[in-house]
Amino acid sequence: MKNYSAFFVSFFFFGTILLTGCTYHGKIHRGIYQKPDYEEKINARVMVVADKFFPQSVTLEGDSSYHFRLSDGLPVAVADALGTLFTEVEVNEYKYRKSYDYIAELDYKAALAVGPAEIHLQNTFYSHVVFQPVLHTYLTLTMRNPQTGYAVARYTDSTEISLEDASSSSLLWLTRFLRIITLGLLTPLDVQAYGSYIRGLLEKGIVKTLSQEIMPQMEENRINFTREHLTEQSNVRVDGQFIPFMQATVYIYTDDGIGSGFLISPDGYIVTNRHVVGTARDVSVVLYDQRQLMDKTNPSEIADQKATNNKVRFAKVLKSNKARDLALLKMEGENLPYLELETDRSAYTTGQEVVALGAPKGVEWSASRGILSAARDNNGVDTLQTDAAINNGNSGGPLISLQTGRVLGVNSWGMTPSADIDDLRRGVQNVNFAISAYEVQRTLGVTQPVDPDDFPLPTD
Repeated sequence: MKNYSAFFVSFFFFGTILLTGCTYHGKIHRGIYQKPDYEEKINARVMVVADKFFPQSVTLEGDSSYHFRLSDGLPVAVADALGTLFTEVEVNEYKYRKSYDYIAELDYKAALAVGPAEIHLQNTFYSHVVFQPVLHTYLTLTMRNPQTGYAVARYTDSTEISLEDASSSSLLWLTRFLRIITLGLLTPLDVQAYGSYIRGLLEKGIVKTLSQEIMPQMEENRINFTREHLTEQSNVRVDGQFIPFMQATVYIYTDDGIGSGFLISPDGYIVTNRHVVGTARDVSVVLYDQRQLMDKTNPSEIADQKATNNKVRFAKVLKSNKARDLALLKMEGENLPYLELETDRSAYTTGQEVVALGAPKGVEWSASRGILSAARDNNGVDTLQTDAAINNGNSGGPLISLQTGRVLGVNSWGMTPSADIDDLRRGVQNVNFAISAYEVQRTLGVTQPVDPDDFPLPTD
């Protein structure tokens, strides 16, 4: 009877291995983070979101597939780490976020890649090249105010681990040996052992990232999580004379990037660059009075989409011209602040003071001051040159005359030096361009006030 029992146990064990095949299935374990508490904790309730934002599992592709479930161990590890700094930390579902002071959102990625080549010399006449695999991991922790969706802080770190030490594991050495002498029959056993080894590296990487990078940064920035910081007014904007211009400038967010635009009517018509909207039919629009919705840890993102769905506006692309880089949008609204277009070319006088508004590099509602350097013809497009800074993200914003308060052009591009060393030495500064308001009227057929009959809404 004992022989039969041993036979069935062995049969079940090897059968399971063979059925599993060349795919490993494992999970990140709980309790992997075990570090001491900080001396002084922050008095706040924090919830680690367990059911959103991060992938529930990751799959690494190498000689075989290695599948790791994150949904249990990763949020618990983060909660254990945060518990060393905050008085109360729990793992919970996103729908319960309102009862906490902060929520912690996770994003995690992992991938296997080919590492640098190593030449192994066997003897005087023979050598071979070995490419050791490298494990890349990325962990992002975003702390957010659950009441507003506003991001308080974001911490990101990546690790790169060479798998060259795998051969030093006695278990892996044994499974490799068994695979060879069985002519590959026990390859699945080797895959399971190697998968366990990688899982251990993932767990060590998570602990290292949290303990050596993220938590020390968070502790040094503990003032971000004090109630005094939440109520202080040190960062209130003082936009002064530019407020009317700012209020008519909008921030445009698409799946492919960010940009700017400006309102030209009280009922929501917007002018921008065509390259800002691309081929999209609908884009997200944020107004100046809703700027608190922007994610301050990453200027290219809007705050928690679920928290802001009823606040972020959407605009339809009514008309665009790729060759002349102009587009007209329409969002719903009434009594909106707007800007007047200066379509008289004689008003484009060289030397007049101008201000360019937009979101350079995602830093929304920024102003850069300069002069109108010249009015030019750029391959048939009426263009204005200015020394006011125009960077990525400024595109589509207004270039405004400080003398009249009217829009002279649509910020479009800046001339930058190439990587050539001679070009860098010569330098290119303050050479930027906007498409004139005259060209907006000529290309898009826009006049003010805008007649809705001239631009019917597209039918989906």
